[in-house]
Amino acid sequence: MTRRAFTLIELIVATLIMTIVVVSIYSTFSLGIKAWRKGSEGRSLQKVRISLLKLQKELKNTFLFSMIRFKGVSSEMVFPIVVSEEDKDSTYTVSYYIAEDMNTGVKSLIKKKMLFTDKEYTETEDTGEFIFSAYSMDFEYAYELKDDSEGFEWRGIWEESQKTIPCAVRINFSLDAGGELYHKTIFIPQGALGA
Repeated sequence: MTRRAFTLIELIVATLIMTIVVVSIYSTFSLGIKAWRKGSEGRSLQKVRISLLKLQKELKNTFLFSMIRFKGVSSEMVFPIVVSEEDKDSTYTVSYYIAEDMNTGVKSLIKKKMLFTDKEYTETEDTGEFIFSAYSMDFEYAYELKDDSEGFEWRGIWEESQKTIPCAVRINFSLDAGGELYHKTIFIPQGALGA
């Protein structure tokens, strides 16, 4: 008897072996992609942390100055700082604002710095310095709770009626759509809670 075809058992065994090989290759490839994404996200988050540390340093060095008042809304913060340069101190107005790309919806944090003189502002940068981008981003400011309980609440605006600097600023951001929402709270030593 000569054999011209495979038996059913041989076909089932061959299919099973092929399936095991394909599943093994796919799971190895899938694990590699997940590890790469996690590492990439970690590097992105590290860059954001470094940028936020620079922002934190500037906010902690702000001061109450009648010519440049602290202004804050959910998409922008403006405050004064003093920078020591070549044996003299210069006062700058620093503005951090959120610019949104209308095509992609991605938001970018931009820093603009202007030299303050007695009579006028002198802009030192035309377009501003890119800090980082995220899917969503906003600023919030600390206020006292209205019911006289302990703690504070977050609002998206530092009202003009406040004659001081906020004691804390919180930056909320998400690096990608549907991703984890991160919060960075910066406490300002010379600030006060909003009333």
